[in-house]
Amino acid sequence: MQRAQKAQTETPGAVSPEISAAAQKVGSGMKRFAKRFMVHVAGLLFFAPAISSLTTETFDTGLAAVLAYLAFICLLPRGPVNERSWYIPAAAGLVQWAIAGLLGAPLALGAFIGGLQAFALRAILKKFQMGFEWVAAFFLLVGLTGIFTSTAVSSLSWGVIISMIPVAAAALAVAYAVGRLSEAKNKQELVADILKRFKELSSHEHLGSGVLAEIEILADRASQFFTTINKGGHTDDTVIGKVDVVSRDLLNIQSGRSAPERLLRSMQDLSEELDKILEARGGPSSGIIDEYRGYEQQVRALLIAKRDLASDSAKQIDTIAYAAYGIIRQMRSDPADRPGGERFLKRYLKATADMVKERKRLEEASATNRSDALNTALARSDEVLEHLAQAFRDEDQYLMTNDTVNFTAELNALDTFMKMRGH
Repeated sequence: MQRAQKAQTETPGAVSPEISAAAQKVGSGMKRFAKRFMVHVAGLLFFAPAISSLTTETFDTGLAAVLAYLAFICLLPRGPVNERSWYIPAAAGLVQWAIAGLLGAPLALGAFIGGLQAFALRAILKKFQMGFEWVAAFFLLVGLTGIFTSTAVSSLSWGVIISMIPVAAAALAVAYAVGRLSEAKNKQELVADILKRFKELSSHEHLGSGVLAEIEILADRASQFFTTINKGGHTDDTVIGKVDVVSRDLLNIQSGRSAPERLLRSMQDLSEELDKILEARGGPSSGIIDEYRGYEQQVRALLIAKRDLASDSAKQIDTIAYAAYGIIRQMRSDPADRPGGERFLKRYLKATADMVKERKRLEEASATNRSDALNTALARSDEVLEHLAQAFRDEDQYLMTNDTVNFTAELNALDTFMKMRGH
């Protein structure tokens, strides 16, 4: 009992785990800051006297040694070799050192100005996110104070410091150009990786024919879009990022699982967004949009409309959409397939769209009033959709084998069958 009462009295004063973790993080940061500070102090105490004994500067040898040490810690490049926030400031600092020497600055003063230049540029390129490197700023401020309180070098300092402006401008221009080249290279690699993913996805049959049709449409739109990036001032990083995310999500779908509805809607929305971008950047004369785009839009409209149908009917629409895109692909790759393919698509894409509307109406009516007449109409629409799906599959296959003559009789039979069913 006493222990319980003691625990209750201690609970209000207990520190939460979040506060404890934050305090530990702050304490660790302070220790690292103090450690970095003490390292520089030790460096000045041991490094500066050694330089002081070797220097031949015409001003205070102690100040010269301090400036030389600060130049060393600022000019020494650290981090990855290919990180421009390290090697460009270091190179600019060396150039600044040389210019300071040409302007008559003593060796240590010139080195210090070069180090100051390197530190300032590094802060700008890192967007001032320097962490514990800011410890060096305190010592640089000490060095500047020593320079301007020394009558022997203060007259030289202003001219040398002013020379930092054009050097900094040139270094930032080089950093910008290098950054643009690096970004362009990274973007090209990302685009190549995305296209490779789409090619791999085309063989993932477990996703289902409807999803594969969506992937084909999105892949085609993306490949057309990628030919326009960085033209006319377009950067399109956000859109490329969206395509990248969708392609990764599709590739991560495991065998035996279907794509989530959220991902399907993202694909359709992204295809529509790419359509609008391509429309804004030019019509068919630009080579960006070809004459088959209208058929693709009809296919995508079917895939959107099927959302309101029962699962069995939706599967037939998936089959039709996938085969229809196969027909479009054949027409693009082989001009000889264009006349027959266009006749088929003009004839049956509209018939399929009308059938989807009719099927939706029947299903909505049957939900509230199931009758023999409605059951008969639903059964007939099932037959029509099944025959249409088979016709689309056959047309896709016949175009691949260039065997369209024998298919004419089958299409006539399909037309007769649809008329008999009232379509």
